[in-house]
Amino acid sequence: MMIQKAIVPPRGITRLIIFVFLLSVISSGCIKKGDLSFKNIKVDNWQPDWALPILNANLTLKNLLKTGSVLTLDSSTGLYSLHYKGTLFTANAADYIVIPDQSFSTPLFTLTSPQTVSSFTGSISDSANNNFTFTDTSGAQLAHVTFKSGAIHMNITSTFRQNVSVQIIFPYINNNGTQLQLNTTINYPNTSASTTINLAGYTIDMTNGGSSKNYIAYKLRFTVNGTGQPLNPGDNISANITMSSIKYSFIDGFMGKFTIPVPYDTIPIAVFNNTLNASIFLRNPSITLSYSNSLGMTVQSDFDHLFGLTNKGQMVNMSIPAVTVNGATTVGQTANTTFVIDSTNSSVQNIFNPAPNNVIYNGRILINPAGSTTYNFITDQSTMSLIADADLPAWFHIITFALQDTVKLILPTDTSLVQKAEFKMLMDNAFPLYGTVQLFFADANYNILDSLVPTTNNIIAEAPVDSTGSVTGRASAITTFVMEHNRYNAMAPNVKYALIRGSLESSGTGDVKILSSNNLIIKLAFRFTLNVSENL
Repeated sequence: MMIQKAIVPPRGITRLIIFVFLLSVISSGCIKKGDLSFKNIKVDNWQPDWALPILNANLTLKNLLKTGSVLTLDSSTGLYSLHYKGTLFTANAADYIVIPDQSFSTPLFTLTSPQTVSSFTGSISDSANNNFTFTDTSGAQLAHVTFKSGAIHMNITSTFRQNVSVQIIFPYINNNGTQLQLNTTINYPNTSASTTINLAGYTIDMTNGGSSKNYIAYKLRFTVNGTGQPLNPGDNISANITMSSIKYSFIDGFMGKFTIPVPYDTIPIAVFNNTLNASIFLRNPSITLSYSNSLGMTVQSDFDHLFGLTNKGQMVNMSIPAVTVNGATTVGQTANTTFVIDSTNSSVQNIFNPAPNNVIYNGRILINPAGSTTYNFITDQSTMSLIADADLPAWFHIITFALQDTVKLILPTDTSLVQKAEFKMLMDNAFPLYGTVQLFFADANYNILDSLVPTTNNIIAEAPVDSTGSVTGRASAITTFVMEHNRYNAMAPNVKYALIRGSLESSGTGDVKILSSNNLIIKLAFRFTLNVSENL
């Protein structure tokens, strides 16, 4: 776009032009004494015309697009397609799939051979095997867990009036081959004692040799050391065990049912950068959903809400089916699933008619939605992400939109000699659209000072198209607008910007396509007439 400043010739230039004119007269006629005195020469109402180009624009689809949008071109057809690509969400599975705190209580353990001793001073040992069951309201059935952090805590209670040493061994919780052991001693007359161990680095096998899930085996050993107090057959010990603040680096088995929420978010997806309002019906729009899943399980993606919102506040809802997303098959792998939403499987055309400035959405990722017990795994690095690519071919059934652009514009500010100003606008159109154009003159704060076009009649003719909607020629028009001295003089010194606003539409009787060869050339020339009355 080229903007030039029109220049009103200063008085010195005017004098020079008149002087050249007089020389030509002198050379062809009789010269009398005193004829060369400027004081005796008078020029009345000399009206020269000056014309300068002030705006030259060549608009294509690229000029109208939102900054940052991706425009692709079909090399065989020349048809443009608009792409708006963005990440809808990304989530780390470990933030949503969690191991709840576990709490177990052992039964009351007595001596295998109960004894009655009035004053016990000896020592006796015993042991017992038992197991806990991992519990989770999600329905998870776990096989193995590698702990990243967490703690296991044991609190022992005794009714023995003796000193009791207690050891609980977890044969299937190991750290580099070392079994997890909890050890503590109750010194009479105390009746309880506790101990805590950090679980980081331990791995638990809850399969019971491959026959079960959620199975936590343990072995309890205890030794009673006499204090001289009585030993009774009903004396016993018991333990409360808790596992808390568990973080994992790996889990496998069956994960149960979890939900990863996809919160409300907004994607700016305005079709045209300066669109004021629009009503567009697109042929064959589509949205490609690209899922990346490093969870070792198949999940389901559901959109609860998906709608377009225009800058006028109009909302258009869209419904799409649930999408099944494949899972990774090995640790460290990322499975990719692509799902294309188009007019054959959704109401995708609705969301782009009228063309939205924003797409708003929310939804859920469902872990194991069908309740399957298929083997799964996840790690603390497992993630789910979704990228959407809206593909909008510039192929319309009907189109109506208003667009606006702003350019710097400086008009001649020395207006004392201007009799009238004439603006000539050339429009050479190779778009299959017709409509109106208005040019507003604005000050430095974009306040409207005046407008150029006095009528709302269509002044842009649409280019002819063939049966496929492709343009086959151009349509041109030249329109002249005149401003008298007082009106021009009132606004010209303050003009800093031109706001060009167009309202364009197709006839709606057939399809139209926007190709790389389509453009709209707009040229604006400024022509002014001087009214000079000056004694030289």
